[in-house]
Amino acid sequence: MYINAINYFRGISIIFIVFGHCMKVAGFEYNSIAGNTMNNLIHGGTTFFVFISGFLFQHIFYKKFDYKDFMIKKAKYVLVPYLVLSTIPILILIVKILIKSVLSINDFSTQYDKLLSFPFLQHYLTGIGNSYIGYWYIPFVMIIFAMSPLFIRFMKFNLKTSILISLFLLICSIFIHKPIGGVDYNFLSVFHNVFYFLPIFLFGIIFSEKQDVLLAVLKGKEFYFLGTALFLAIFQASIGEIGNYHKNPFTFGGVDLMMFQKILLCFFFMIFLNRFENSNLKILKVIAANSFGIFFIHGIFIVFLETIKQKMHFSYTPSSFLYYVSVSSFIFIVSLLITMLIKKIYSNYSRYIVGV
Repeated sequence: MYINAINYFRGISIIFIVFGHCMKVAGFEYNSIAGNTMNNLIHGGTTFFVFISGFLFQHIFYKKFDYKDFMIKKAKYVLVPYLVLSTIPILILIVKILIKSVLSINDFSTQYDKLLSFPFLQHYLTGIGNSYIGYWYIPFVMIIFAMSPLFIRFMKFNLKTSILISLFLLICSIFIHKPIGGVDYNFLSVFHNVFYFLPIFLFGIIFSEKQDVLLAVLKGKEFYFLGTALFLAIFQASIGEIGNYHKNPFTFGGVDLMMFQKILLCFFFMIFLNRFENSNLKILKVIAANSFGIFFIHGIFIVFLETIKQKMHFSYTPSSFLYYVSVSSFIFIVSLLITMLIKKIYSNYSRYIVGV
């Protein structure tokens, strides 16, 4: 059965993800409790994607699960677009090398050494470093997909056992936090992310399994979840905790409040959006239908704008909320339009390019 609520949630999730990634390029800094609270609410939208993936895995694949067919489809429509678009920075480097080599023959060896020293393994296996923002999600989620037989087994447990397993993993997650990015991010960090997000995926499965009961019991109580999430975001801001928590897995860094906050928001959106199950929210449907393409495209466009800013020595008014919303909306809309254009031009092959 098609569920509008989860589709609308997917559309909202990609808005969170893009707006969270646009703070830097828009020059928005958070020098107040209100700004820091907004940062805490906006960031971490990937958690929504993981929850939705768990929900849809149970809803769509559980009854007629075929591991080989499942992995082939994920490889074709998730991994292939990632590999195609992740190759763009390498192609740009090669073009630069060729141009500089033609213009300056003596500089050929230096430019060629840059290509030889390119971290190809880290680039493709982690989605970090020379990759576009957000691309770390693909290597991580492909491992999640590869673990799907374990999730099929998980769904055969009784509800009490499933909840206990999920809560135990949640306790582990709030203490290990997300891995450190940048040069410290490696292939082990991908598995760190798997362990961190695993309980979210399982909560998505449980919500899908018991959605009728949960929606009946929690109907009308969604704003309790929203209020608690807002309180946590304000509390984080007041104690100087801004954005996602990152650290090495075996060092102590306190409790990851973002995890709790995003789980509460997952429940809020699922309960709240259920009231629109029989409504036709066309804009959210269009965004949801193109969400994976927006995910792939927006990081490329952010790099494009960053490059233009550097070349033109341009900067926005610091901490301007208006600039932030304008730039984020512009990047989001352009990413949506490019995705739709690719779908129209390459209708038979667009899923291999942008995943939709």
